[in-house]
Amino acid sequence: MAKSKQENCADLYELARDYARAEAELGVQHWVFIEFTKDAGDGSSERIFSYDLPREVYERRRWVIRWREAALVCRFPRANVSRFCSYYDRRLGNDVRLTDDLRRLIAAKAQVTKARRKMEEYVALNRANNLFFDENTDEELARFREKLARKVSGVEAAEERMKRKIEEYENTLHAAQKGVV
Repeated sequence: MAKSKQENCADLYELARDYARAEAELGVQHWVFIEFTKDAGDGSSERIFSYDLPREVYERRRWVIRWREAALVCRFPRANVSRFCSYYDRRLGNDVRLTDDLRRLIAAKAQVTKARRKMEEYVALNRANNLFFDENTDEELARFREKLARKVSGVEAAEERMKRKIEEYENTLHAAQKGVV
């Protein structure tokens, strides 16, 4: 399990797949909130248009956003028209704290997946090339498995905390919509 000094592109693609797998396991719903504002003249800004779209639609239809921005610039030629994009998980809304927690959890799950893959590569390499290799007595592998088990239990606990936070957020959102809060 020696560390290499430089990662190649295949490692980055593997990492991207690990992130995508972790997001799929957590049920992340990628959305983007796009807001167009113009200067109101007194130093404040005024919202003149907004979109709330799934990220896939935004990625495929960027021309619609550019067209809307151009139309607003033509409608308000003297005002400075600005576009702001905010990426978020639909279940969590635009709450920065929950989004940051979710990103950390996704990264941790991806690290666990990468570590498992490295462990499997190490075992396969030593089985093929080392006649005296024994999985049960290899000290380095035993230490790595202990460390991986701690990391997995930490990720599972973080996942449970995140589920509770999502439920609390949804409950407060539903209560606010009903006018209870």
